[in-house]
Parts: sequence; C-alpha cells; structure tokens
Amino acid sequence: RHSASLYPLQAERSLPSLGPVIGVDHLSGGTKFCYDPWALYERKVITNPNMLVLGRIGTGKSAFVKSYLHRQSLFGRQIFIIDPKGEYTPLAEALGLAVIRLVPGGLGGRVNPLDPGPLGDMNAIDLRRRREEMLAALAASGLKRELSSEERAALNAALRGAEGTLYTPTIAPIVETLLKPNALSASDLKTSKSALTAATRDLALELRRLTSGDLAGMFDGETTTQIDWSGPGVLVDISELHNTPALAPVMICTATWLSQAIAAPSARKRILVLDEAWAALRFVAVTRWLQSTAKLARSHGVQLVVVAHRLSDFSAQGEGGSEAVRQAVGLISDVETRVLYGQDDSERTLLREMLALPEAEVSLLCEMTAHRALWKVGRSTAVVEHVLSDREYRICNTDAAMTDGEIEP
Repeated sequence: RHSASLYPLQAERSLPSLGPVIGVDHLSGGTKFCYDPWALYERKVITNPNMLVLGRIGTGKSAFVKSYLHRQSLFGRQIFIIDPKGEYTPLAEALGLAVIRLVPGGLGGRVNPLDPGPLGDMNAIDLRRRREEMLAALAASGLKRELSSEERAALNAALRGAEGTLYTPTIAPIVETLLKPNALSASDLKTSKSALTAATRDLALELRRLTSGDLAGMFDGETTTQIDWSGPGVLVDISELHNTPALAPVMICTATWLSQAIAAPSARKRILVLDEAWAALRFVAVTRWLQSTAKLARSHGVQLVVVAHRLSDFSAQGEGGSEAVRQAVGLISDVETRVLYGQDDSERTLLREMLALPEAEVSLLCEMTAHRALWKVGRSTAVVEHVLSDREYRICNTDAAMTDGEIEP
C-alpha cells in the first residue's frame, strides 16, 4: 500500500474497491480493480459518470463492454443498448432485455421516436424540446447542413400541431404539415403558404424518408413492442443498417427514443451504450444533440458509454467540417472515464493532443497486449487486465463465427 509513495513514477494508488470487479490492476501490485461511476462520483473522484471506450479490433474492447454491462446488471442497473453490429444478442438473452430489431421496409419491429415512453406528459415543454432537437438533428444529418431559422420555426409549428391532435404524435402528420403548410402556420410565421412551402421543402422531403423513403417501416408509426420500462433494459438491434448511409439517422431516432426512458425519474441507475459512435458523430447536429444528452446524464443518474475503435474516428473531417470535429473532441474532453485498449502507431499524435496523454502512456497503448487497457479515471491511472468468467466468455465471444467449436477463455 506504500508503493505509490515509494515509487511515484512506477506505481499508482488504486481506486476504492467499490462496485463490480473489472480485473487486475498492474500499477497497484496486482490488486483487484473495481469500478462504479456513481460511487466514484459520490466520493468526488469524477464529476460525471460517462465513459469512452477505445480499442482496435481484437484487443478485447467488445468483451469488456459486454462483461461490464453484465456485472452492472447484477448490481441492479438498467441496460439500454444501441447495437449496430448485431453483437449484443447473447448478452440481451442472458440479461432478459427486451429486444427490438429494426429492418427497412417494416420487416422487423417499429419504434416511434416521438413516443414519450415512461415520461408520459409529466413535462410537456421538455418533451417537445427533445422531440424538436431529434427532428432537427435527423434532418440536418441528411441535408448535411444546419437548418435555417425558417425551417426550425416551421418544424416547431408542425410539431405543436401534431401534439395538439394526438396524445402520442407520429412523424407522418408532421411531414404532411411541412409538405402542405396551412394558412394558420403561414400567418403565425408572418409569411405566405407558397413562400413557407418553398422554404421548408428540403426539410420536409428529408423527413419524408422516414415514412416513404429508405427508412420507411421503422419509425413511421406506433412502437410495436410493449416495453416494461421498469425491467432490466432494452436492446435495439440496427445491424441491418450497418455500413449504409441510413445508419446515422437510425442511430439518432433510436437514441432519442431510448433517451425518453433514461430521462424519466427512477431510483435505479441506468447505462446507455452507443456503439460504433463514429457513424453519428460526423454531423454537427448529431454531436450537439449527443453533447446535450451526455450533460444530462448526471442529473438523471445515467452513464453514457461511447464505444469506438480509435480517436481518428472522431477527428476525421465529416460533412459538418471543422465544427463537427470540434464538438466531437469536446464530447471526448467532457468524459472523465476513458478505457483505452491497444492503438495503432498512427494514433500517437491524436492520443497526445486529444487526450493529453504523456509519451510513456502513448507508447504503452501502442504496445498493449489484448485484454489489457489503460484506464484514466479522473486523475487516477491504472493498467487493468480484464478478466472474464466462463459464463461471460460464452456471451462475450465475438469470434464464434470464425472458429470451430469452443475456445478456452
């Protein structure tokens, strides 16, 4: 226990032994390493519960995320997952999560992103703001630009109109109103019907993708699966859209729908996992929306877990240009728990600049063996060897399709 004082450049004092055991901390004499964001927040080790997980393929990143969720569920945490690769189904079955599979054309389940979920009508103003932010981010991601002030005003008017006629509005009447604005909407905005129609046509046609375009059948009606919001959690499988242009808007709609659940008051702590985050963070509107979600995590008792392969996924120039990059970097900067698995040498500069890692830690990451990670938790540092139980190995193995039979953990 005195080694951190005797050898300050070689040893680190371990975090408090609170929450699930993650593995062995090699910077603290091989002691067990535990991690619970809410316990650490209570002790002022960190100021927010959010987590960033990075690691190239084959380093054990996915196995860690799944086992972490499994262990947190044993502590009574609710688990919400957006799965773009179809890898979390065994975990969902083990935990008893409700599963929704979204498939274009209505061949799978359907989610209404405007559904208030457990929020109901408890806070109509906040609910409308969330809905408007989602629709704006969705349209902006497709248009590859910010919405104009007139488009935003028209969107707000169409949303208010739909909320006034339906207890739980759907996107279809909003699109119809934008395509054919009425005289009252035009009058409220001090313009003519023809001028308003022309000004909002691009917005309307982009949102129309959800009802008649390539996204039809997934978000254009009521939610088809009855969700027990007090249960263990929800998995939304969007793997049918992986590596397609539709992945980003689908992630936006899905994350918004799930965010209604995590925004509802609850005594239980909740975890929201956004895997393959690079797909959505290329767009300014999306990064802005995700930043606001991350900042709400503390007030709602929610941990947002963002998973990606490397930092260059965030810093690459997307359609939003430098502003999208700045916002993505800002999102990373706000996260106080960073779990960093092995990285390529090409990431050295970004590791130094974006995460402010010293050269010794950068070199360590570029040489890190599988299933070991550099943990940066507030001001604490640990090198943790992640340990799987036999049961966890069966639900975390992502190489089953590439092997013949069982492989020993």
